[in-house]
Amino acid sequence: MDVFCIGLIFSRDQYRYQSYAHQYVAVLLKMQKQVALFSPNWIEMNNYLLTHFKEYANRIHCFPIDDSQNISQNSNLAYLWRFLKVSRRLHQAEKSMRTKIDLVLFAPIDDWIKPKFGKKWMDWAFPFKWTGLLTQMEPYDKDGLKLNVDPRFGEPDYLFTSKNCVGVCTLDRFNFDNLRSRVYKKVVVMPDISDLELPKQKQKVSEQIKKMAKDRMVVGTILLEDENPENLLYLANSAPKEDYFFVCAGRMEPENLSENSRLALNDLLSSGKDNIYFLLHELENSEQINDLFITFDVCFLNYGTMALPQPLLTKAAHFGKPVLGSKNDMVGKLVSAFETGIAVNGQIAESIQALNILRMQMPLNQNYNVNKLSNYAQLQNQAALKDALEEIILF
Repeated sequence: MDVFCIGLIFSRDQYRYQSYAHQYVAVLLKMQKQVALFSPNWIEMNNYLLTHFKEYANRIHCFPIDDSQNISQNSNLAYLWRFLKVSRRLHQAEKSMRTKIDLVLFAPIDDWIKPKFGKKWMDWAFPFKWTGLLTQMEPYDKDGLKLNVDPRFGEPDYLFTSKNCVGVCTLDRFNFDNLRSRVYKKVVVMPDISDLELPKQKQKVSEQIKKMAKDRMVVGTILLEDENPENLLYLANSAPKEDYFFVCAGRMEPENLSENSRLALNDLLSSGKDNIYFLLHELENSEQINDLFITFDVCFLNYGTMALPQPLLTKAAHFGKPVLGSKNDMVGKLVSAFETGIAVNGQIAESIQALNILRMQMPLNQNYNVNKLSNYAQLQNQAALKDALEEIILF
């Protein structure tokens, strides 16, 4: 089928999904596609896209959609009504654009999948060809779903067998074959792509950090998804202040911090140490985030999940910054596989030892094997995204 118009439904508003939306639209426009983007913050998305892609303005259309939560616990009637509403919204968009939406991509699809719901009802309520980005891949890891069998009613991937589903996308490079063995449709690994633009002029705060750090190694993190930075705070409190300067940027609301994070923060603030810089407000502008990011020598990745890459990992690879991440989440798997830094177990002594190993290679842009970082970055760039999108839209 010749797909011309793609509907992108981004039901979450975190930085990760904003970046995906920007990059998906950019690549689809270069592929000569028309894009209908549905988002809770559709006005901001519309402003961004029309500013960055003026020459494609006639092929960009943004529409509102309600914030969506995972509704697996809701009734089947509520689920059916939700899909009828989104179908109506898509038909209205088609009328507004005067064209047919050939394929809908949900990002993530997890917000729209309910195991105990009939696929015939799904096909009736949502008569569009569709795919989606599946982020919850734990069922396909060891001791999960039985492989090489058809999904059964009540299992999390049951709706992927519906006739209107053309395939599934995932960010998980380790379990995608397990998913493919069950759905018997295309399974495409999507790059963990990120916004990578830099501002035309360097920010004053970035210059200030370099001055404060002097000749010390700068170890920094940016809180983009409500992470708890307890390990970074403990590390900053224990690492030699004459060797390391720490940066923690992003919103850090007390009510959202874990008990350990609050204790670590109190210990650090009462220690009188002057080798940490806090930038305690939410960072939303990607250009400013990236400019701050390149002041780091090493990127510290806060503890994440086994389901998703940490959102700074792609930026680190692109800007040539080795990472210090946890062995106990997706970061550990990726760092070990692609050798983009050092994975640690969260113990302070091991983390300090890892920093010492990296500090002995300063300047890192000359002595660290940046080819490994470059290799990972190439897997997450627009060329990789174009390949993935081309694969999923050919059906």
